[in-house]
Amino acid sequence: MPLQPIPSAPRMRGLTERRCSRRGLLRAALGAAALAPLAACSVPGARKPVPTTSAAIAAAVTDFWRGKKAAGKLDFANYTQYIDSDPGDQSRHPTLEAFTRFSGITVHYDELIDDDASWFGKSQPEFASGQGIGYDLMVVGGDSYLTKYIELGYLAPLDHSRLPHFAAYGGAAFKNSSFDRGNVYTVPWQSGMTGIGYDPAKVGRKITSWQDLLDPKLHGKVGMWNDAVQMGNVALLAVGVDPETSTHADWRKAAAWLRKQRDAGMVRSYSTATYQSSLQRGDLWASLVYSGDIFQANQSGSHLEFVIPDEGGLLWTDNLCIPVTAAHPVDALTYMDYVYRPEVAAKISESVQFVCPVPGAQKVIARDAAAATGKRRALLESLSTSPLVFPTKAAESKLRHLRVLDEGEEKQWNALFEPIYQS
Repeated sequence: MPLQPIPSAPRMRGLTERRCSRRGLLRAALGAAALAPLAACSVPGARKPVPTTSAAIAAAVTDFWRGKKAAGKLDFANYTQYIDSDPGDQSRHPTLEAFTRFSGITVHYDELIDDDASWFGKSQPEFASGQGIGYDLMVVGGDSYLTKYIELGYLAPLDHSRLPHFAAYGGAAFKNSSFDRGNVYTVPWQSGMTGIGYDPAKVGRKITSWQDLLDPKLHGKVGMWNDAVQMGNVALLAVGVDPETSTHADWRKAAAWLRKQRDAGMVRSYSTATYQSSLQRGDLWASLVYSGDIFQANQSGSHLEFVIPDEGGLLWTDNLCIPVTAAHPVDALTYMDYVYRPEVAAKISESVQFVCPVPGAQKVIARDAAAATGKRRALLESLSTSPLVFPTKAAESKLRHLRVLDEGEEKQWNALFEPIYQS
């Protein structure tokens, strides 16, 4: 039986709401007491050897896919409002319907993942017992929970010989990420950037550096987040360290930078849920932001700027992966490749408005804009020309990936960074 959705309050379409839900730590989403059930992932002997050499990976791929055939069915679990929908009927998803016409594969699609932490907590016992979770494809953020899925042997290694469109059209910046070198288990679903958003009319100058968030002129007007993962990683950038290769000594230096900012009274609020509206109202003049929030705010009439600071910004991805228990893995892999067709990626991006992992979709959206009229045309023109959806090469060169933390490092990391916004 498929896993059932975890009840949650109705969710607005806004990007902050969606990203906060998915990337927010369990402490924010469910409360610290909910951490206890996740201890199951530490059961002695639960981890399986993860293939690391090319030969071992190839052997794992061959072993998993041997004898598997298409079944004509796909069960797909996703986050809320994270695919294209028919404006007149939100229950219809045109690209899924087009996929069925193209492949003959019937899709059962559920938007039941509320956040990575609660989904892991709900699915982990099913994986551990060897039972299927009822889904052939799921979306998981590129954070510590994805690392847990991989380390525990819960994800199927991908047969890249069946992913020609990913190879041909997937952007270089979205391949070979720190959490899944070689895309052994995942391909990006949607992506985004973390940087600084600000109101130039309030600030009165251009912001170019993380150090600008220490400027006394912004005293009490800076927004930061109650998210140890993102806060720690941007602070590493602020002190001149690439998060991926950072050491424990670097973490302490980054935490000291954040404490300096806090103790100087620079930060008005630590929140992942309210910074967009606070920037739009003028309560905040500058804030740590997701790029898509600035795009959406400006579509609503704001005049905010997004900048990847000189020291660098963060590139994150939410990822498609196939549970090792999938009943229809060939059908899931067929869909994975299908969404890397530029015309399909364009249709999804036109709706969700995240950074698109398929650069070729930009021309398709521009073509669609030329054929549209009115507000639809204006929106598509903005999408096709926005560096917040299709980052420039210069921007991509300044983007870094999140530090991948093992279980012990995660505890040390949280002990350093959580008290900064909890005190």
